[in-house]
Amino acid sequence: MSAVEYPYKPRTTVPELQYTKFNGANFGYMLWPVQAAATTDNPIDEPQLPNIKGRVLLIHGFGEYTKLQYRLMDHLSYNGYESFTFDQRGAGVTSPGKLKGLTDEYHTFNDLDFFVERNLNDCKEKGIPLFLWGHSMGGGICLNYACSGKHKDELAGFIGSGPLLILHPHTAPNKATQLLSPLLAKCLPKTKIDTGLDLEGITTDQRYRNWLANDKPMSVPLYGTFKQIYDFLERGKKLYNDKDNFIEKTYNAEKPIIVMHGKDDTINDPKGSELFIKNCPAKDKELKLYPGMRHSIFSLETDEHFEQVFEDLKEWLDRHC
Repeated sequence: MSAVEYPYKPRTTVPELQYTKFNGANFGYMLWPVQAAATTDNPIDEPQLPNIKGRVLLIHGFGEYTKLQYRLMDHLSYNGYESFTFDQRGAGVTSPGKLKGLTDEYHTFNDLDFFVERNLNDCKEKGIPLFLWGHSMGGGICLNYACSGKHKDELAGFIGSGPLLILHPHTAPNKATQLLSPLLAKCLPKTKIDTGLDLEGITTDQRYRNWLANDKPMSVPLYGTFKQIYDFLERGKKLYNDKDNFIEKTYNAEKPIIVMHGKDDTINDPKGSELFIKNCPAKDKELKLYPGMRHSIFSLETDEHFEQVFEDLKEWLDRHC
């Protein structure tokens, strides 16, 4: 457990982490319902609940887990949006210890199908729309799902946060490593490496840097397997290269999309987001680049930066409900 206190204090009640078994894994997940924010004038035990406008399913980034989404989920809650997230196979409480990093392309999307279907059923019963949001590695998953996901046409829209299409030159591995990566993924798929946590690149906020650096064993060391890393990099390249007009041919033009990216992100290159939006055939598409912000604009950036990007997200969600 981290020796440094998590910097954000939620204004609504943090739900309990729950578990569900699927295809050999015991997934930790959280559904954060709509709640009233605790204030002096409106104590939490006498809530005036906002109307439930919709639900957002969150897909976390490489090596992340539920707690990193608390600030976003809390804000969604008292602004009328339910949110759901799960620790992916290979991360968080779903895959502790020796299981960390053990996943692949098949499981990534098969697991996501399971949770998307589960949430769609809930939302249909409530008569509310379901949006898919993904950050970093999760952003690459989200944008790929928007193109070829099993339930893509049933979702109300897609949100990318600093999505991994192509690594920034500051982060990208050297040429030799890139050439060897397919062989390593094939011959040593379960071999783990500590990729290192680039605290400077993740956020401008020193509080969150301190917390992450001490968040053991959840955030550090940042282990990944050769197979996991190869898969998520290839997943991004698929979108970035857009071979045979993959995006144009597969994305449902009726589905709205917004991609939000810190302009000073030195982990995932904002050029990837710009190119995706350029190629995307959506009739309703938007790109937001944020000067002065780095990689984790929703989960780990300063409160001031977060409020700016959340207001843009809330306005977009409100327009599409």
